[in-house]
Amino acid sequence: MPTSWYQATPAIIDLVLLDHPASILDVGIGFGKYGVLLREALDIPYERYEKKDWLVKIDGIEGFKPYQNPIHTYVYNDMYYDEVYTTLTKLKQKYDTVLLIDVLEHFEKQEGFQLLEDLLEITNTSLIVSTPIHPAPQEDYLGNTLERHKSRWSVVDFSEFDYHFSQVNVNGNGANIIKIYPRKSKKKKMIHSS
Repeated sequence: MPTSWYQATPAIIDLVLLDHPASILDVGIGFGKYGVLLREALDIPYERYEKKDWLVKIDGIEGFKPYQNPIHTYVYNDMYYDEVYTTLTKLKQKYDTVLLIDVLEHFEKQEGFQLLEDLLEITNTSLIVSTPIHPAPQEDYLGNTLERHKSRWSVVDFSEFDYHFSQVNVNGNGANIIKIYPRKSKKKKMIHSS
C-alpha cells in the first residue's frame, strides 16, 4: 500500500537527520509522507518556509503514477513516475541519503539484493531500509501490481553489508529498520544467497 507503519516514522526520521543530508532520494514514495516530514525537519525550522527558499534537495520515485497527488508536486524537487530501474538509469547525481521504506518486500530476494547494491552506488552517506517483520499476504492495491509482497527480510539478510539494525514492534509485528553504509571499495560486489 502507499503507506507504511506510522510507528516507525520517528526512528526513520532520526536516522536521516543523523546524516545531515543536502540531498535525499525517496524510492517508492507512495502517498509522500516522508517527503513532508523531512521537509519539515530539514528546511522549515531554519526559516526556509517557502519552497523557493528550501535548500535540501528531496527527489522521489514512484512506480505507480495513479498515486500522484499534490503533495508530490509541492514537497519533492523532482519526481519520477516509473519503475525504479528505469529511473536509476536517468539519475545524474548521487544522494546523501536514500530511503527504501516498505519497498524491499515487493521484490524477490535476488532482485532485492541487486536493488540494494544499485542504490548503494548512488548513495553518499546511507541507504535507509524499512521492511515489515512479518509481511502480510498482499496482492494488488488499487490496480497496482507492484504492491504484491514477494519476500521477507530479516537482519541476517544484511550480514554482507556495513549496517545498523533496529526494530519497531507493533502488536506482534512491526518494522525492521536497516541503515546501510556504502562500501569504501567499489572493486568487488558481494555475492548474496537467499
